[in-house]
Amino acid sequence: MPLHTNLYAAGKEGMFQITSVPNIGLLENMGLRSGTKIAIQNRYALGGPVLLRVEDAYSVALGKDIAVQIGVKQVAAS
Repeated sequence: MPLHTNLYAAGKEGMFQITSVPNIGLLENMGLRSGTKIAIQNRYALGGPVLLRVEDAYSVALGKDIAVQIGVKQVAAS
């Protein structure tokens, strides 16, 4: 059964699929939409940003305030 959580709380291991995204146009422009597959590369300490790999094509960093609003489910383990 897939683990459903938010992007900030998701573990660093495995591949995730975005299930929900807040209505922020910049996220759509960055390719972050429902169904997009991502991998978390790093989560920086003390509430810092999350660095993720989008569709195994490019990296994006998101602040915690946005990352907690993005729903994800794990689709593959590392």
